[in-house]
Amino acid sequence: MKAGYIRCAATDSKDADAQMALLQQAGCERFFVDDAHAKGAKLSGALASLGAGDTFVVAKFDRLGKPIKGVVDLLNDLAARSVTFVAVEDAVDTSTPVGRHLVHVMARLAAMDKVLRNERTKASLAIAKSKGRTGGRPPSLTPEKLQEARNLIDGGMPVRAVARIVGSSQATLYRVLGPKTVDEG
Repeated sequence: MKAGYIRCAATDSKDADAQMALLQQAGCERFFVDDAHAKGAKLSGALASLGAGDTFVVAKFDRLGKPIKGVVDLLNDLAARSVTFVAVEDAVDTSTPVGRHLVHVMARLAAMDKVLRNERTKASLAIAKSKGRTGGRPPSLTPEKLQEARNLIDGGMPVRAVARIVGSSQATLYRVLGPKTVDEG
C-alpha cells in the first residue's frame, strides 16, 4: 500500500490540491491530510497504519514539519519496519541505493548540526562570561533590599511583614537569609 501524507497551511487549499495531485500521480491509495494547526495528528495516524512492504509518500521533506534530526529518526523508524519512504519533488526513494545513502548522509548532517550548535552555545556562554554576564534569572532582591530586609528582621519585625515591604516572598527571604538568620531575629 502507498500512503500519501499532505501538510499545508489551514487556509491554503491550492497547496493541498497540488500535493494531492502529485501524490495521486505517485500512485498513493490512501491519503492523510494535516493542516498547520493539527500538529501532526494525521502524520501519527499515517505512520501507525504502515506495515512491512508499504510505502510512505510525501511531496517534499519539508511537508513532514520536522527538523533534520526528526526526519532522520522518522526515516530510521520506517526502515526498521521495512517501510519505503518517497519524497517525490526531492527525488528521494529509500528503496534505491541512492535513497538509502541519502538517509545516511542526512544522519551525519544531523549529528554534525548538533555538535556545531553545542559549540556555538559554549562559545556564546564563554563570551558572555568574559563580559561579566551570567545566565539565569536575575536576583529578585537587590543588595540594598536584602540589607533592608536583614535590618528589619534583626529589629524584630515578622518575616511576613518584611516580605511585603521589600516586595518579595517569605520563601525567598528564608532561602536568601537562611532560616537560622531569620529565626534568630
